[in-house]
Amino acid sequence: MRKFLALLAIFIASESFALDLPDKIQDWHLVSENITPLTASNKNFGRVVYRNYLRTSPRGNLEIILTEGSGAGNLYVPESVKDSEGLFKPASDYRVINISNKRAVLEKNENLPLVLAIKAGNNITITIETHSLNESELINFAGDLLSNVTE
Repeated sequence: MRKFLALLAIFIASESFALDLPDKIQDWHLVSENITPLTASNKNFGRVVYRNYLRTSPRGNLEIILTEGSGAGNLYVPESVKDSEGLFKPASDYRVINISNKRAVLEKNENLPLVLAIKAGNNITITIETHSLNESELINFAGDLLSNVTE
């Protein structure tokens, strides 16, 4: 029994991750969460955390996806985006920005949610998707989120 408890303690200690997202950010409250471990052959390669937040006034929702670990890999953020029209249809726009000293890519498409992908650390990416915020509100929200994330 002692060996089992010792192994369980080692397993729990090895399951620690770099970031914990807050349950409340500005006027947004967590309403659901789903955590998917990235495992193969009994080895832990990280996790994907899906969180949905709701704001009651004005009404809106957003989704935050946190990926961590070697299985998730690093987010590639180019130095700049020169001509996004040449790569995608004209309705798409991509910008590389800095938020709280973190590199990020902002994607805007008239038919899809506004998306911000932030390279939060080595093998750590935070992606925020929303129809409820405009670009400046999303960037402001991301700055608040990064200042409230616990490591």
